[in-house]
Amino acid sequence: MVVRSVPRILFYDLAPPILITQLGCSKCGAMKDFNAAVAFIPCQEEVPPRYRSLTEFLLVILVGLTGVGKSTVIASLREKLNFTLLPNRREITNEVIIRALQEEDDYPPTQVTDRVKRFEYTARYRARHPGGMAHALSRLFVDSTHAGSLLLFDGLRGLNEVQHAAISFPQAYFIVLDASDTVRLARLLKRADIFDTTSLTASSGGQTMLTALTAIQDIAAVFSREQLHQISQAANAAALPVDEVVKRATVIVEERRNYDPITTRAYLTSNLSPEQVLIIDTATQPPEAVTAQATEWLNYQMRK
Repeated sequence: MVVRSVPRILFYDLAPPILITQLGCSKCGAMKDFNAAVAFIPCQEEVPPRYRSLTEFLLVILVGLTGVGKSTVIASLREKLNFTLLPNRREITNEVIIRALQEEDDYPPTQVTDRVKRFEYTARYRARHPGGMAHALSRLFVDSTHAGSLLLFDGLRGLNEVQHAAISFPQAYFIVLDASDTVRLARLLKRADIFDTTSLTASSGGQTMLTALTAIQDIAAVFSREQLHQISQAANAAALPVDEVVKRATVIVEERRNYDPITTRAYLTSNLSPEQVLIIDTATQPPEAVTAQATEWLNYQMRK
């Protein structure tokens, strides 16, 4: 089986080169209303009076890779806290990043669900705009008449993004959700999300589960041989198709190529006040305990 290869250098965040374009105003695109409360306004000089910067609110940013449990935590928090949920990473990627790059490529607006292709688009945006998704987040503005004082964003990934966010939002709070790559892969295999796969892999061609997984280039940088055996055994026991497991494992490898959770977490804990960062391992405790921990921490921040 031939699987789409990835670069040999793993676990890095793309360094920001010189900014060559912007999105906004007459030169860089139009303001976009996501909803009544939130708008994407690329040109900082053309912000309507009713909109306020995110720096004027209590901003909480979720940090974590695919499958760490961000959506589960947010759904539970909505039952316990009153907050305004900002357009999430997927929405901003769809409506701001991919849309603008498709227009630049003279390509008709088309939804991109292939996760690997989406990584390529976000990498292009990050190469032009230091901070990547954090840069886009800094261009969101809120109409306070339609929003509360607590804002929640889902979410950032990688060292480059959190570095930019820490500078752009020095008073922000960060909730870092973590889980091992094997746990994240298991979660991706259980959920039916069209964004959790890729078409950029070849058919397994009748290969065994373990052989097909091992053929993914650079997978050894993410999963050990023993872990691949365990993944293979679990997938076979669940009667999962080989091709589907390979696609989701490829997503994990590609994501780790672009974003390193270890350096991301280390930067936040080393450079921000301990009160600004909460780290939760979602693999070692049930969702209810994770939500309770996050709720208690957020309530404390709101009382300060």
